[in-house]
Amino acid sequence: LKASKATTKATAAATQVNLLLSKMAQGDIQNKAQEVKNAASEKATELGNKASETAEQAKHTAQEKKEQASNKMQEMSNDASSTGQQKSNEAGSTLESAKNTVSEKATEAAN
Repeated sequence: LKASKATTKATAAATQVNLLLSKMAQGDIQNKAQEVKNAASEKATELGNKASETAEQAKHTAQEKKEQASNKMQEMSNDASSTGQQKSNEAGSTLESAKNTVSEKATEAAN
């Protein structure tokens, strides 16, 4: 009978130890899960910040390229306008020269 009571007490004690170990393990698992969750959240925030930073840089780069293209277009337009004016002036000068030549030849022919 004493051995039976001792066995019962030992079994009850073992059950308590197992419950305690189980609760400790569960607590460890929950702590570890929280650590993983925190680390993942931190990494997601870091990646989000990096993406925002990259997008902002891309926006600035696009704006710079747009301004460069606009400036180049203006420069080319100014060059074309200047060249057109120069050609117009040359054509006017050539026309005036031709008129003078024709007038001279006509005068010579009349004399």
